[in-house]
Amino acid sequence: MPNVFDYFDWRGDLRIKNDSFNDVDALILSRLSYFPFDDIVSADINDKITIKSVCEKFFASDINDDKILWEGDTQLLKACAESERFKNMKLSGYVNIVEREKQMQFSAVVIEIADNCHYISYRGTDNTIVGWQEDFNMYYMFPLPSQQTALKYLEQASKSLNGSFILGGHSKGGNLAVYASIFCNPEIQKRIVGVYNHDGPGFDSKVIEQNSYKSMLSKIHTYVPQSSIFGMMFEHAEEYTIVKSNQKGFLQHDIYSWEIKRNHFETLSTMSNTSAFFDHTLTELVSDMDEQQRKTLIEGIFSILASTENKTFNEIAENWKSNSGIIFKSLKDMDNKTRSLIISALLNLIKCAKNNFSDINPLRKENRKHKTKQ
Repeated sequence: MPNVFDYFDWRGDLRIKNDSFNDVDALILSRLSYFPFDDIVSADINDKITIKSVCEKFFASDINDDKILWEGDTQLLKACAESERFKNMKLSGYVNIVEREKQMQFSAVVIEIADNCHYISYRGTDNTIVGWQEDFNMYYMFPLPSQQTALKYLEQASKSLNGSFILGGHSKGGNLAVYASIFCNPEIQKRIVGVYNHDGPGFDSKVIEQNSYKSMLSKIHTYVPQSSIFGMMFEHAEEYTIVKSNQKGFLQHDIYSWEIKRNHFETLSTMSNTSAFFDHTLTELVSDMDEQQRKTLIEGIFSILASTENKTFNEIAENWKSNSGIIFKSLKDMDNKTRSLIISALLNLIKCAKNNFSDINPLRKENRKHKTKQ
């Protein structure tokens, strides 16, 4: 079951000018924005450093392992730095912002892949509580602070850099890439040659019906594993490619489980029942709530998590014994309206899941399209 690391054996010795940019390249570059490049890659978009030099500085620093989000990330960076294809690409404009007050987590980096061609890689959700809260805020808020920041980042890059752009990201980063592409001005849109969404959520139907979205459809490339959960949230007007993963359930969100053949993904013709099950269950749950109820529910749940004073889910898990007491106390001390809504939502979630479990096959959304690539 070959994955992204086998790709380096197949194409790592060929530069972009010798073998054109492809879907797997986009996935790799989308992943690079997850690295904590603070004090390594400049925030100045014109102050560039090669991936090879970035790798040397990164492993010479005292980066904590808990800042590396996924197993495989360090191997990926080393593989990029050792390959002819990636090592001379240049990084710049690194930003990493976490603002609890705005409930915003945003990070991005520009990658010069060739002369006058730049890839803007938007980071997806990290393991911070703030980052996950912003994801769930999609159910009642538009645009998100990170979406607005992603657009501003693209606008600034377009002023500072000549040539064309490719936008991409994994998870929420894919959603940010699409958002920036459809809400930037037409002159910037003309310079965008591709947008890559790797298992990132879509948008509300009101957004995908806009002309600015429709004008970018031919440039948007969306990829989801067969049991995608996060990537199937909301709607996709564009066609999407179903990628074969060697993992199950939530673990398919891990790009290192995606199967690859030469310079393209191994694809499937249909989504799994698991993806349809979660998609339909979440949709059914929130459909019975108005916008204010959704806001109250999400803010209530994350205020409980914030009461632990931990910043990441890893910290909550590490201190689960003490945190469990804090969480129950926080729920008990909530106002009656919010507490009742949270308990009611949990019971409804169980009910929706039970109802959908026995009738899972028909749950595919008819207005979504998919395609396979060979």
